[in-house]
Amino acid sequence: MRLVEAGPWDIVFWRALAHALIFPLMLRAMTGNWGLSVFRDHTRLVLISAACVCVTLTMHVIGMTSTTVANALLLQSTSPIMVAFLALFFLKEKVPAASWAAIAVAMGGLGLVMGASIAEGALLGKLAALSVALGSAINVTLIRGQRAVDLRPGTTLAAIAAVAMAWAIGNPFAVPAQSAIALFVLGFVQMSVGLTFFYAAIRRLPVVQVVLIALLEPVLGPIWTWIGVGETPSLGTIIGGAILLAALAGNAIVTARSGAK
Repeated sequence: MRLVEAGPWDIVFWRALAHALIFPLMLRAMTGNWGLSVFRDHTRLVLISAACVCVTLTMHVIGMTSTTVANALLLQSTSPIMVAFLALFFLKEKVPAASWAAIAVAMGGLGLVMGASIAEGALLGKLAALSVALGSAINVTLIRGQRAVDLRPGTTLAAIAAVAMAWAIGNPFAVPAQSAIALFVLGFVQMSVGLTFFYAAIRRLPVVQVVLIALLEPVLGPIWTWIGVGETPSLGTIIGGAILLAALAGNAIVTARSGAK
């Protein structure tokens, strides 16, 4: 997103278009069908899930391009807190004390990584990032509570909706071909492949473990920008990243020991 010559809605368009075109083919190859029956049998669930995905895939780009990367990722990383409470109240899924502690420690690490720039950036970017956190938390909770229902086809609907919005608001066909191709590939890798593994993880692992692992993104983000555009990670990134990794490792060890008893 930092390297391409494109506006935020143009980025949304090409990323979402890749998912809308490629993911149905992936779903067909993985399951042997197009997954259309879920729209008939679980209409409300798939529409809610699609709405959440549409919010996350559009507002993520708006947030990342409207405020600093640190601000956007920090605010998006509040999703685990939202998930923990949603899972507790709507799924009656007990969150172990060790996981609550891991969340607290992990959030502390994230605060060190990105706290220095929390005051920077526009209000729009911050609100967009928070909407990503909320949309992701609702979708994770929904998927976790309906494990027997494959809601992945709804992501195609979400992508189509995002393409329509971005086409109406942006000017995607004015984007240079090289940038458009790069964004299309990004959409395939980050959305089609990424969402496939993410949905599989949610249905197989405790929800808190999934969201804690996903917290690696705000730590790795500054590293990728360092490699890609030469932004050197700060000391806070290094220290905060170490704290976050320690929280993840500690939670994994405690969870494994609990499951072995």
